Amino acid sequence: MNTGIWKNLYQSLQKPQAGPVVTGFNANIDRVIPVTPDLLRSLEQHTVPGSDVLLSRLEHSMRYCSADEMFVSDPSVFHELADFFSDSGTLTIGGQAGIAAIQMRRLGIASVTCAVPAAGPHTRDILRNAGVIPLTFEPEADDHSDLIHLIFEYPLGLVPVADGVVPRSNRFIVSPVHDPSTVIVPKEFEDSFLEQIATCRRAFLSGYQYLQAKEEFITASRQIRLIRDVNPLMRTHVECVSGAGRPVLDMMIRYILPNTDSIGFNEQELGMLMHALGAPGPVPAAPFPTLPVAMAREAIAFANATGVPRVHLHTFGYYILVLKPGLVQPELSRNALLLAARLTVDAAEGDDQILSREGLLAYADVREAFGPDEAPGIFHSNDRVVVFIPTCISQQVRKTTGLGDILSSTAFVADPF
Repeated sequence: MNTGIWKNLYQSLQKPQAGPVVTGFNANIDRVIPVTPDLLRSLEQHTVPGSDVLLSRLEHSMRYCSADEMFVSDPSVFHELADFFSDSGTLTIGGQAGIAAIQMRRLGIASVTCAVPAAGPHTRDILRNAGVIPLTFEPEADDHSDLIHLIFEYPLGLVPVADGVVPRSNRFIVSPVHDPSTVIVPKEFEDSFLEQIATCRRAFLSGYQYLQAKEEFITASRQIRLIRDVNPLMRTHVECVSGAGRPVLDMMIRYILPNTDSIGFNEQELGMLMHALGAPGPVPAAPFPTLPVAMAREAIAFANATGVPRVHLHTFGYYILVLKPGLVQPELSRNALLLAARLTVDAAEGDDQILSREGLLAYADVREAFGPDEAPGIFHSNDRVVVFIPTCISQQVRKTTGLGDILSSTAFVADPF
């Protein structure tokens, strides 16, 4: 494994000179809770509504070291779970739009707007204090309360890891189901919203898992088109989540994806979307380990099936971009991915940053399957450009929450496609 090429590429990166950015539409407060043996025992011993399902899903996530999410549709059940953990963990900004907005400010982007209908006062304060402009589309006298999600960060060793899974720390999310209105700009505010983001060049969009009816997806897709048309340089990105049901995935594929320039997901979310594209029945629950070459081919198949120009798959040890040819020089997209990987491992606050051994082995396998790369990490597969990089990792990470959103938003905004 020739690590020298990748080390040199990582060491030569520079932050991009990006224009104004808008993120939307989910921002909330995360309660980040460390998972310990005592916490697992407390879940086993208590009869809080929903604790049995939470424990089962949490242990499943730990066995597969997968970033998973559970949505609780009954507000009373979620309230009791949240109350049970009210003295645990620490509070921080949450939601893909909120995390991405603050990351964009850290990246040095001067103007960042976060469109968050119905965001609570603490959420708005955190965004403002970070230099982000929050848009709630209604007078603050009509305040909403802050929504708090539960984020369970777990280390290695608490449960046996499934065969074939690379052991790693990760997180499991328990979320209340948001009202669909939190993902849609009110009709009467559309014109003023578009005026406020007219100079933006990137829109990092999320939260579509909370839509339910066909009409809501149609409205959201229309608003994505309006956002795309507000500026000739505008590009839109939709970030996926785990835990969405089959009807939501079907609507995402039908209405949201045809109107976006870019999409991001992890290996479990890719499997769910591919299943929704072609297989009958419910979405498979288990994130079975998949070989890197198969992952690359699935990402290519997804890009071909949906027509999305830029597809970003992130998984442990390596990241993949599948691009429509002619968007930009592939080396620039690769460098954006490398920068995102480096900043993400910095955000994990770990020790001893190194190139991932799994990623280097995966790169060698992909290089053998797709032929020699024309430049490090850049391949061609029929009418698609494939960018494949091994990532940096830390041996002892202190944080897993929000890393996928930091990665995806940085790679998207830094990519001049």
